[in-house]
Amino acid sequence: MKGINGLELSPKKIDYLKFIKDKKRAKTTEISDEFKVDPSTTTKILLELAKTDLIIYAPYHGCSLTEKGIKYADFLNRRHGLIVCMLVGMGMDAKNACEAAGRFEYFVTKDVVDTLCKNFSHPDHSPCGTRISRDTCCCCPGGL
Repeated sequence: MKGINGLELSPKKIDYLKFIKDKKRAKTTEISDEFKVDPSTTTKILLELAKTDLIIYAPYHGCSLTEKGIKYADFLNRRHGLIVCMLVGMGMDAKNACEAAGRFEYFVTKDVVDTLCKNFSHPDHSPCGTRISRDTCCCCPGGL
């Protein structure tokens, strides 16, 4: 995905995007329950995400990802999967690598992700099962 460095969003907003992607459409109460926060906190974050054009949010009806949001969420999954590949390559088992990646992936830039992709020969899936998408990256500079 062009024009991103992977550090645009806070970890909480990244978690929300991933959750919405998995659900396709999510209601405020579902998100609040998942992250154990007050619905007003969830609403605030959803309104902020809507301003970035990553989600479409309608009060009392829930939210879904925009096309831009889908591409960004695909990048987030790509980043997670490639970090897991790196950790497994260093000797961790897939389960522990997935958990460890989840603790620090928020701080890994797109340049690092592209480097990992090259070094692991552009995998389609990570050892923990995460689909690794291909976007405008090291393996397809023209973009998909």
